[in-house]
Amino acid sequence: MAPISLPDCEGPSLKPFPHNLDEFHFIEVLNCDTLHGVIVKAQWNNRLYAVKFFISDARPLINYEEIYSMENYPNQCCEAFDWHFDPFEKECRAFGRLQEVGCEHLAVKVHGYVRVTSDYIKDKLRPEQRSRFQKLTVRNSTPQMMGIVKDWIEMAEYDNEDLRSRYDRLYQIFHIPQMIEDLHGLHRNGIVVRDLRSDQYVNGVLVDLSCSATVPHPYGPTTSGEPSMWQPRWTFSSLAAWDLFSFQWQIIMLWNKEHEHLVKLLGGRPQGMPDFCPFVAYCVPSSSDDYQEVAKQTYGPFLPMLNHFKQPFPVREPPRWDPLEYLDNRHLMGEGEEAKTM
Repeated sequence: MAPISLPDCEGPSLKPFPHNLDEFHFIEVLNCDTLHGVIVKAQWNNRLYAVKFFISDARPLINYEEIYSMENYPNQCCEAFDWHFDPFEKECRAFGRLQEVGCEHLAVKVHGYVRVTSDYIKDKLRPEQRSRFQKLTVRNSTPQMMGIVKDWIEMAEYDNEDLRSRYDRLYQIFHIPQMIEDLHGLHRNGIVVRDLRSDQYVNGVLVDLSCSATVPHPYGPTTSGEPSMWQPRWTFSSLAAWDLFSFQWQIIMLWNKEHEHLVKLLGGRPQGMPDFCPFVAYCVPSSSDDYQEVAKQTYGPFLPMLNHFKQPFPVREPPRWDPLEYLDNRHLMGEGEEAKTM
């Protein structure tokens, strides 16, 4: 099927996959809890790939007249900022930016986008895999599906395949310093992840950017410094702080909370595995109650931490990089050059 053009708007874009999917062998449909798509493990030219096919739900009705309001929506972006791009377009913009600036090492490497029909995919699957695909795509509203071809990332090696995903989660502690640096690198290049969780990483590599936002955004603050009628100047900085907060809460603190349970499931602590994760992505109070109490305070210099979840958290410390300043950020460190400080 011939490639189609992505929406014409300012900002980065991903190119079509330059090869024919007919030559791909579809091995299996992953049984992943993914909201936005289905992942197919595939092989071509003796290499493994993960092809993510996106589910097309009915797009939400977007209020393009709504603007950010400190009175009504202090912790959320306006609807147009959140929902103007669908998950496929969000990934295309984020991965397109990484290709544009030569920083593909900050996440899984992608090779382009494809457009196929759901019947085409089913015809390439074995019967048992076809049944799983149909179950996972029951919400898909159109016969055509957009996809992105990504490198296949192997989970950390473990002798019990049934427990491998749990071991990969436990083994994540050895990757966390680089994962934090890579997150700073995304921010430096104008990308915020927005829904950061441990299951978005495989063997320390970020594989999912379907909720991301990339500068420039047609309903975000302007890069020129001119006022925007939709979002305040500090939007992307606040979202970057939320990424770092989420990393601390959903990855580091959750690892410390769950690692004993994971060790028991594995039948014992693997050799060399620590019993505490000491790394810090963002300074947060020791309990959510403490943070909620801070959030209730009506005084202080803190801006709201913008997020999808209506969580009333303040930005207690700024991120290392303001994504809105991505052009200046690149000049500060040199184009395509990443700091490896951890």
